[in-house]
Amino acid sequence: MNDDVVLRRDEGPVAVLTLNRPERRNGWTVGLQRRYLSLLTDCSADPDVRAIVVTGAGTTFCPGADTDELQVYTDTHEFNPEMHAIEQPDYYPLLVDKPMIAAINGACAGIGLVQAMMCDVRIAAQGARMTTAFARRGLPALHASSWLLPRLIGQGRALELLISGRTFTSEEAATLGLVHHVVETDAVVPSALEYAGDLAANCSPASMRSIKAQVRAAWEQPLLTAIAEGEELERQALASADFEEGVMSFVERRPPLFPALRPTNS
Repeated sequence: MNDDVVLRRDEGPVAVLTLNRPERRNGWTVGLQRRYLSLLTDCSADPDVRAIVVTGAGTTFCPGADTDELQVYTDTHEFNPEMHAIEQPDYYPLLVDKPMIAAINGACAGIGLVQAMMCDVRIAAQGARMTTAFARRGLPALHASSWLLPRLIGQGRALELLISGRTFTSEEAATLGLVHHVVETDAVVPSALEYAGDLAANCSPASMRSIKAQVRAAWEQPLLTAIAEGEELERQALASADFEEGVMSFVERRPPLFPALRPTNS
């Protein structure tokens, strides 16, 4: 494994993962995926990490699959056998129980766009160009994009972006609800770090984990089921140290000191 293709640095309780193939505009490869998912696993298990920022080196986020690897697929007509050596499934980012913020510093396409969609919050550079791209490569909607995109922006808008594979900007993405904030290019990573730092400092890690799981599950649940499960989670929370600290820090007008997240087997 080439450890340099994705870098990790810690800014206090925030881990920053940087896709690091600027000579190939951070084109996605099997090796990059292996390293990225391995680092995400480490961050998920690290009690000192309370939020994760994902960005790209240089002037792009990720333009999709590296063209050299795409040409291998056209020759073999098969999946890359090296994929079987990756321990985590390609949808693993959706299973991470800590908040993930995509700092989209430039062009973002295909699997690169999907990685951004798998994050919980997306902050993008002004004028950053995006595309689903799959239809223009003779492919179906890959990497869970047919599941993710409709849930983020609605079926009609998602279908239009998927079947056209057209290019759109971060400004349009914001109007569609795909991007939360658009900022100047130089401010993308600092803005993501500020946002992640606020979560790390002021939000209960246990609450954020619970909320992420609730939102995922509730999409497919009947209303009364979601309400009942929420009430059971509330009962558990009322007896927790996090709830006591959240109330007391508010009453005493001081920053909260929430305990670190305990790893789970999920």
